[in-house]
This record gives sequence, structure tokens and C-alpha cells, in this order.
Amino acid sequence: MTSRSVNMLKTIGTHSGTFHCDEALGCFLLGRTSQFRDAPVTRTRDEETLKKLDCVIDVGGVYDPALHRYDHHQRGFTEVFGQGGYDVVKLSSAGLVYKHFGMEVISSETGLALDHPDTHVLYLAMYKHFIQGVDAVDNGVEQFQALVSHKRKAALEEEGEGEGGGGGEGEGAAQATEEPSSSLPDISLVKVYLEETSLGHRVSALNAAWNEDASDAVQDERFAVASEMAGKEFLSKLKYLHSSWLPARSIVKSAILERFNSDESGKIITLGQYCPWKDHLFELEKELSIAGEIIYCLYQDSRSKQWRIMSVPEGDAGSFSQRKPLPAHWRGLRGAALDSITNMPGGTFVHIAGFTGGHETYEGMLALAKMAIMDTCCCCQ
Repeated sequence: MTSRSVNMLKTIGTHSGTFHCDEALGCFLLGRTSQFRDAPVTRTRDEETLKKLDCVIDVGGVYDPALHRYDHHQRGFTEVFGQGGYDVVKLSSAGLVYKHFGMEVISSETGLALDHPDTHVLYLAMYKHFIQGVDAVDNGVEQFQALVSHKRKAALEEEGEGEGGGGGEGEGAAQATEEPSSSLPDISLVKVYLEETSLGHRVSALNAAWNEDASDAVQDERFAVASEMAGKEFLSKLKYLHSSWLPARSIVKSAILERFNSDESGKIITLGQYCPWKDHLFELEKELSIAGEIIYCLYQDSRSKQWRIMSVPEGDAGSFSQRKPLPAHWRGLRGAALDSITNMPGGTFVHIAGFTGGHETYEGMLALAKMAIMDTCCCCQ
């Protein structure tokens, strides 16, 4: 490396002492940008030293992207990601760096053009699946929050009205609802296990223990290891989202846009190739303003080459309730027993819970899906 190239290198600064996941990851991401590529990292809390550096993250009490200052600890800091509906969790230093440089990093690592639509799709996906968790942990956001049920909330509101809305003790409070709010169950969440294997925990574990050498030199070495580890996990997640998640999203989106080719109701989608589809379906339904319209998903099993139907879960991908389970009189039947009810030879099974079933052919599977939408079958018409 020539003296000229050394002099042209930008410099990055962060705080010394105990390090955390957010600045370790933030420094790694900065090192993947054209502006700060290979920039040395100085770890210090000395203000005069920090002033001389080109970029400072997680220290200094200033957030000013024009000056490349990315701290989040100062009073009055309220910055959120602000895109894709992610406007609740305040950003950590990693989130700040990602907000301003994430598109460039994704473009560079994937080979996608900066203005390619998929670059922005991945930008939002990486925030959802990776960065937001780092932000939340660093800012002390509880992963689980208690929700007040609609019934409970309504009872509280009615009690408030019965008390004249002033919050004082009113004679009408006890008669405000059929069931006083005090008798309604509250939702409380209790931590039943420890989870200490997250990226944040693993970065923290690289700090010197209380009875180990914690000199600046040792901590700087450990920080470099932590930054590399956090960065490798970022790149690993990006590789997955780019090479597997994004193609699956494309398959599901095509199925949604072509759903009227399967059935005029638009309630059935057929995947051109099996892929994880539920999370993509929920997100794309929102994007396309068709939330809740799709009832069944059809796809070919890659091993048996037979066809499967799955009912769309109600609420989210992990929900056990379904938007429309398969008809009750089909459930638990297989082969000839199922065919005798549907008059559609080739049926293989319908699960006892009604969330999935199978048929030997696409035509037969589609016909059963259409029957299920009407919640009837050939022999009932």
C-alpha cells in the first residue's frame, strides 16, 4: 500500500471499554462501503481524538449523518428506521449506519444495482430479520409485551364513562359492564427460560471477564473479533435472503398475481414451485391491499409429485386457526373413503384438523379446492 493510499483512508471511531453488538456490527458495515472501506477503527472516549476522526459511532452524543456522527445515547434521540412500517423501535448505532449505508452494502454484496427494486426489498428484509433485533436489544426493548384484550379494554372504557370520565370513584362504576374489569383475566407474560445465544449475547461474551486482562489493547483485539463475527452473520443472513428468500417471494407474488387463472374467485393460489410461502403471502397481501382474500394454496410435492392443498392460517404463519379449514366431512379420510364423499377420484388424504390434504393430480386438487370454498362437494350439490 502506498503512502498516498494510506493518507486517503478514512478513519472510524467508537468508544473504548466494554463493546456491544451494535457498534461492532456498525463498524463492520462501514468497512463495506466505498467511503470507509478498510478504514481503521479507533476505540476511545477522548473527545479531542474523536473530533479528528471521519466517522464516529455509538459515542459522542451526536447524530448528524452529514458529519458522519451516529450516536443514539443522547437525550431527545427518537430516530427510527421509518420505512416499511418499522417506526417503533429506536435505532442503535448499527441501525443508524444501516439506515444510511444499508442500500449500498446490499448492492455491493449481492451485485444488484443500487436502484434495482430487489435491492430495496432486501434492504427492508434485512432490517426486519436482522438489524431490528440488534436495535431492540441494545435499546432494552422487551421482546414480549402484554396486550390488553378488546374485552378488557372495552370494560375499562365503560367503567371510565360510568365514572364521568374523570378517573374518580363513581357510583355507576360497578354497573358499567355485566362483568367488572377486575374479574376479567389480565394478560401477563412470564419469562420461563433464559435465551443467551443471540448475536448480542455472543458479542458481549467476547469482552474480557471480570477477572481477565481488560486493558485497551486486549479489548481492541477482542472488539476486532466481535466485529468480524457480527459482520459474517450479517452477510450470511443477506446471502440467504438474496439467494433463497427473495426467489420464494417472487414465486408467491407470481402466484398471487395469476390467481384468477386458477379460479375466478381469486381465493386460490398455485405455486409454480414449492417454497416457503406463508410469510410472503401475508406481507404481499398487505402490499397489494388484498389482506385476507386468499384461502387456499396449492403446490406439487417435489418427492411424490402429487398435489397438496393448504389452508391459509388466520393471523400469521404460526397460527393454528385457519381462514377456512377443509370441509368437516372430509377430515380424517383417505383414498377411496375420501373419493366416495367428494366424487373426485385420486384423493389421497385430508388431515383430521382440516388444514391440508392431497390429490394425485392438479386438476383434482383444484376441483377439491373449489368445492371447499363453497364448503360443499359434488355429492351434496
